[in-house]
Parts: sequence; C-alpha cells; structure tokens
Amino acid sequence: MARNCTVAIIVWIGLVGGYFYSIRQIPGSGKYFAAFGMGTAVWIGLALLHGIRFQIADWRAKQRLARGERPHDGELAAATGPVSAGFESLTAPFSGRPCVLYEYDIGPPDRGQGRPARDYVGFGMARCTVRTPYGEIGLGSYPVLESVFESEADRDAAEEYVANTTFEELEGLALVPKMLSIHKSPPPLKEDWQIGTPSIEVRHAVVTEKIIAPGDTVTAIGRYVAAQNAIVSDTEQKGYLRLRRGGDAMRVPAFPWNAVWSFFGGIAIVVVANLIFFYVRAHPPQ
Repeated sequence: MARNCTVAIIVWIGLVGGYFYSIRQIPGSGKYFAAFGMGTAVWIGLALLHGIRFQIADWRAKQRLARGERPHDGELAAATGPVSAGFESLTAPFSGRPCVLYEYDIGPPDRGQGRPARDYVGFGMARCTVRTPYGEIGLGSYPVLESVFESEADRDAAEEYVANTTFEELEGLALVPKMLSIHKSPPPLKEDWQIGTPSIEVRHAVVTEKIIAPGDTVTAIGRYVAAQNAIVSDTEQKGYLRLRRGGDAMRVPAFPWNAVWSFFGGIAIVVVANLIFFYVRAHPPQ
C-alpha cells in the first residue's frame, strides 16, 4: 500500500509538472495555479478509473458470498452479517457503550480551513466474527471503517480518560507508518496515541467516537486466510480489510454499477479538465 501511495504521488507530480511545462510561456503567476489545478483534476479522474478494478473485485467477492461459495485461501472475500465478540465485548472509552471495536479522536475544532490535526487518537478491537448465512468468518486485523459515522462524545468523560491513560507519544512523521501498521495488527488490540504537543485542553476540544456494536450488521472485505478462517488486510495485493455498516449477504446487484459510474465519472473529469486546459493554452490571459 505504501508503494501504491508513492506511485500515486509520483503520477500527480508528473501531471502537474507536465501541465506547467506546456503553459510555462504564459505570463504571470496564474500558470502555477492552473498547472496545480489541472494536474490535480486529471489525477482525480485517473484515480477513479484506477479504482474500477477494485470495485469489480469487491462485487465479485460479494457475488461469491451470495452464491454460497466457500472462499479460497488468499483470495479476496466478503463477509456480511451480524458481528459478535469472540469472548467479551469492549466498552467504548467515552460513551460506555458495548462494542467489538472503536475509534476515537480528540482535537481542536474545525475553523473552516479543513480538519485540523488531532491531539489524541485511539483504537480498540476485540476478537470478533461476522455470522454469514454459511458460517462465521473472523476479522483478523483492524479494519478501515467505511460509512461508520462518528458521534460527538462527552468531554468530561474524555478528560477523565486522558488523565488516566498512558499514551504513546508520536510526532507527525511517525504517524503514517504507525497508522499503516495498525491495519495489519490482529485483535485483541488497544492503542492510545498522543500526536505531538496537545494544542487545546480536552474540555474545549472536539471529541468524537466511532463504534461497531455487537449485533450490528456489517460487510467486511479483505484477504481470506484459511488457517484462521478470517479475513485480514493485505496491503501489498488486496488492500486493507474494510468494514462498513449494513449489507445483505443474499442480494448483490447483477452488474457492478459502481464501477460503471466511476468509469464515466473518471472519463468526464479527464476530458473536461483537458478541454479547459487547451482553451486556456489557446487563449492565454493577457
């Protein structure tokens, strides 16, 4: 996955550099913003096109589940159904709700310039399984949560938690490899991180919490490991283990419509961006 991120960054830099080279003769500083905007827009379009194969792979995994096919070792597999803790469930740190996994973060409020960096971040996960119509499949690593909405938590409870918890201190650059590694970590796990020097007191911070509760219906997609009867993250080939709320194990679209919309959306973005680029190049501002 880190290699894929590096490739994506190189492609973006190449696009921005290529567009700038094509309009370098245009006077003024607007060419820098134009190159940045065009390169970014085309990169987004290409990213949508690149993601089509993953969307089709997800659709095929859900199709195999709906047909009742047992996943083979190493292949991308889907598991849809109620989730339950293997032994004891966890307690969410701020709300006190029972859960099989949680995430939280604490930090300054958004002031309209994008979400600021967090001061405290934490994760917890119990051993748990998804009960599909064809048997239980375990979740073998911490997933990326999709469509799991965060809720604001009690600041008093968060302040007490921070005061009584030993945090692992991380600097900004250390956060990325740490975040990548957690998605390879098997349960049970509990991580509490302090990111640099806290920028705001907890009583004035934004405190949010995400949980998956026992009995919630979820859809998980990841690499199947037959020896563990579990699906896990495979950051080199299959991507992260992903988990989202909801899903129906027996009903899957007959056609991968998400991939179709991504294809047309990606093509539209690339075409429109280049039409604008060639117009600006042919009619440079004076």
